[in-house]
Amino acid sequence: MKPLRLLHALVPTLMVVAIIAPALPTKYFGPVPGFVARALLLVSIKQTWGMYAPDPQRSHTYMDLEAIYDDDSTASLQESHDVEHGWGTTWAWRKTRMDIWKFYANFHPDKRNDHRTWYLRQVCVREARTGHTPRKITMYHVKRRFTAPSKVLAGAPGLGTPDRKLVTVVFCRTSPVPEMIEADRELHPELHG
Repeated sequence: MKPLRLLHALVPTLMVVAIIAPALPTKYFGPVPGFVARALLLVSIKQTWGMYAPDPQRSHTYMDLEAIYDDDSTASLQESHDVEHGWGTTWAWRKTRMDIWKFYANFHPDKRNDHRTWYLRQVCVREARTGHTPRKITMYHVKRRFTAPSKVLAGAPGLGTPDRKLVTVVFCRTSPVPEMIEADRELHPELHG
């Protein structure tokens, strides 16, 4: 057999082994699947089901922002519109840059998130343009789980009841927010009321 023909047969055979061998049950094949999987990791090849069937989204989530002013009055901010009206199915096809920023700011509500911090600081700047700078912004995470398909077929609504929980509070008079507001006034005086 010529070396080139051997190579043509060997490459596809090795590819099949690399794909199938790590998934073989150890009950019947012993340590062979683990050995092949470790060998593939040496060359940074890893086969997992996540590549073919990633973890799907199981809920809709939005942020709900509330401004608190010096006189302790409160106001729902424009992000709250999503909590009231944003539970449709086509958001992914109509995303704006601001939608994407809100999505990442709302990501991992139980963990530190610098996107969230900077988003909320810019909300302080945006609200300062109205002439009424809030003392603080309170952020809530609102989630509605998708109902199981079998329950929807039986007549249940497609989304569960809203679950609202406090995520964080940002103070609009804590550095660097006042500096950001002042810089915005200098750059865009026409936007400040």
